[in-house]
Amino acid sequence: MLRSEDLDTPFQKQDPVFYAGDELHRIKRDKIERAMEQAGYDALLLFKAEAVRYVTDFYVKGFRPFMEPEYLVLVPRGKPPAVGHTSGSDDLRIRFKSDIEDHRRLPEVSRWSDVLGEMIADYGLQNARIGTDLMPFTVHQALTEAYPKVSFEDASAIWVDVTAIKHPLEIELIRDSVTVADLGVRAAAAAIRPGIREFEVAAEAEYAMRRNGSEMTPFIPCIASGSNASMFERVATEKTIEDGEMVIMDIGCVVKGYTGDLGRTVVCGAPTATQKEIYRVAYDSVREAAKCVRPGVTCHEVDRRAREVIEDAGWGKYQHAGNTGHQLGYGLHGEPLIHRDVDVPLVENMVICLEPRVVLPDQPAIGGAHLEDVLVVTEDGAEYLNDTPYDERLLS
Repeated sequence: MLRSEDLDTPFQKQDPVFYAGDELHRIKRDKIERAMEQAGYDALLLFKAEAVRYVTDFYVKGFRPFMEPEYLVLVPRGKPPAVGHTSGSDDLRIRFKSDIEDHRRLPEVSRWSDVLGEMIADYGLQNARIGTDLMPFTVHQALTEAYPKVSFEDASAIWVDVTAIKHPLEIELIRDSVTVADLGVRAAAAAIRPGIREFEVAAEAEYAMRRNGSEMTPFIPCIASGSNASMFERVATEKTIEDGEMVIMDIGCVVKGYTGDLGRTVVCGAPTATQKEIYRVAYDSVREAAKCVRPGVTCHEVDRRAREVIEDAGWGKYQHAGNTGHQLGYGLHGEPLIHRDVDVPLVENMVICLEPRVVLPDQPAIGGAHLEDVLVVTEDGAEYLNDTPYDERLLS
């Protein structure tokens, strides 16, 4: 097999694609190393694309927003990470656009254990405790048979420790990403008019964000109008937006690996009294929940406050069923979630999204309201990272 190392190529060493810099690269490596030491792991073995990129800063095949087993990273304690990859072009990309020294081509998933077994042996991990995330079942089965003394353990807790509390440099990158998301939501709102289709509005948002530095959209943009708003349809469809409809926008972007996520609701035309009422309830809910955000307050308490506002206004049966919010950073919907069952306290330098909503599936002519703001937990409270205004027509 022809390898990149065997080629006489014209390429020169480059920084990784959308690279955040050497200082943050080192900081993330140090965070991983400390977390492994505290957890008592001898190594981490991670399969999620965002984890491979976080550890290495290598831009994993476009950093696509869906799970497809194409990469893995083995992080032996005290040693540089080693990467496995499936794509032939990554031979060159890794060589010239990363500092990864050990990278190995992976066969089909059913035989990944062959390469992983070699890596485990090469790094002396035959008796190790290894933390892992989404290991394919067939890989786990084969490795445990071949290396019965290796203990593979759930590394989700260590991943939360590494990613939930942000370094100040990470906060600035999230701030930049949220600024780009602001531009996307503003562009979408400006495009809304009777007769335009939802996916055309989404295209305006994506165009604005890409022109301002977004690598990609981390999820399909949500532009949900009228009856789609009433069921909180999660994508921009071919539906035409009509006069008098509420339009929910949930828009995301990625800047140098860090995610921006923002939600707003506007009205196309003049709102009805009921539309104003549910919008006001969603607005009061997100604003009151934000007032609770400070170090020591639990995720449950923030969630509870958001729901109290909606329930006290008489719209409790129409409130969001899941979490009120989530962490934001290198991935999307990170833990700990802002949820009724999560008693984890907030800590300074966490970045969270709050997104309560009120939608009326039994009244599709009215629609629904979804508002999402981004806050960083400060020493004694919180700071908003977004500045997109609310729809004053619905607040009047």
